[in-house]
Amino acid sequence: MRAVSSYATAVVTAAILAPGSGAYAQDTKLSVPNVTVTAPAAPVEPPYMRDPWKLYGRNPYFGRYRVEEDKFSEVPCTQTRIAFGQGGKCLQGYRLGFAANSTATNSNNCDMALDVVIDSTGRLTIEADILAFDPYRVTATGSVPAWCYVHVYKDYDQEDFQDMNQVTRRGTNWRNLQINDLQDQWHGGDRLRSIEFSDGPRNCIAVRKPGPVWRGGYIWMMHASICRTDGASVQAQDVAYVLGSLQTRIYDPVNNLRKADDQTTYGPATNSR
Repeated sequence: MRAVSSYATAVVTAAILAPGSGAYAQDTKLSVPNVTVTAPAAPVEPPYMRDPWKLYGRNPYFGRYRVEEDKFSEVPCTQTRIAFGQGGKCLQGYRLGFAANSTATNSNNCDMALDVVIDSTGRLTIEADILAFDPYRVTATGSVPAWCYVHVYKDYDQEDFQDMNQVTRRGTNWRNLQINDLQDQWHGGDRLRSIEFSDGPRNCIAVRKPGPVWRGGYIWMMHASICRTDGASVQAQDVAYVLGSLQTRIYDPVNNLRKADDQTTYGPATNSR
């Protein structure tokens, strides 16, 4: 704006000093160009950074537990922990470790993969992510620690769904939050949750689904946004089809001494309940 003001001052000064007689002086019109200044949008903070009291519950890991598609690398879907169809777009995201307590340090044996798949089928568009680890992984330094598991945040709600991925961040008209916590003796529920929303003209649903129970948590945690492209509402059979078709993989090929088809080569620390 300082540059624009200097330019305007120069124009006004020139007009004052110009001769006041003659056709040229009378007909010449000088104008200041229109300049629009747009301030950059403030970065959106994920929910786990907004409330210090809920920070550990939402992100108990060493790393950034947030789907940020523009920061993830596109790789073949055979290399990610989640996939859908053969024509999907797969993104390899952050690698996290689990902090069992405030004094714990990250362990190479407890690497968790946050990967994404974006795909479509029929009248449905899908984006799903998974945070997964290999509970049977064995490296030169040992097997997976006993405290390594995917944590469940029991207060996961609309605020968390709204920041789930790029689709939900565009979402409006949020409604019908469903919390289906089927009781189990270890965790107080399987934490299956969903909520409906709109993405422009499309009706959508966002779902959080946990994987198999493992010690104090789960082997993986999946989130999916499912939208209809025909203006209809997402049906229960749509959700069942997508969740049933998503491929989840827990085997970690990096520095793993165990073969992918061998789940018996592991130490006592990885025995499940």
